[in-house]
Amino acid sequence: MNFEELVKSRHSATNFIENEQMTEEDFKNIFELTKLAPSAYNLQFTNYLVITDLEKKERVKELSYNQYKIHTASGVVIVMGNKNSIEMPEVEKIYSPLKMLKMMDEVEYDMTMELIKGYSDGLKDNPHELNLELMRNAGIHAMLFMMSAKHYGFDTCPMHVHNVEELRKEFNIPDHLEPVMMITIGKSVEKVRARGYRKPVGEFVNFNGY
Repeated sequence: MNFEELVKSRHSATNFIENEQMTEEDFKNIFELTKLAPSAYNLQFTNYLVITDLEKKERVKELSYNQYKIHTASGVVIVMGNKNSIEMPEVEKIYSPLKMLKMMDEVEYDMTMELIKGYSDGLKDNPHELNLELMRNAGIHAMLFMMSAKHYGFDTCPMHVHNVEELRKEFNIPDHLEPVMMITIGKSVEKVRARGYRKPVGEFVNFNGY
């Protein structure tokens, strides 16, 4: 399907066909497209925890107030912002190969590193802004994940992530990864579903001021 058809066909699934399995290869195909999402300074802030094990998925369900679609979903994906993405050793991992391959010269590389360091230091001094940056970048990434899933024939539903500290302990999620949202994925039970009301464009878009 073309992009317009893809966008119009994506719905948030209310429930999934139970026992539909997804393989690691299915997820890898989705993530190969997802990784192309934009991010601030290309620092790629987003990490994912994919849970397909049935017992572990049931534990997520318990921590999510027993929402049934978690039980029927093929997998649960925890979307997380990576606070370490702004650490300079991590930045260098992304930019050093560009210098080595002569896609950046020494001057451009040094200027870029200095610019990113100022950006990084500013975020470290303001935890609220750092959290906003994580949410912004993870949100962009997550949307592309859902569109990529639909491209490969899978349905999704973005969900709030509950009981974060318990989830963190249950899955040994390190402190530098901040769960932002959860996405259930599988095959929707609904073949045709009327889309909920959407505001006309004129109600939520203004040009050149208010």
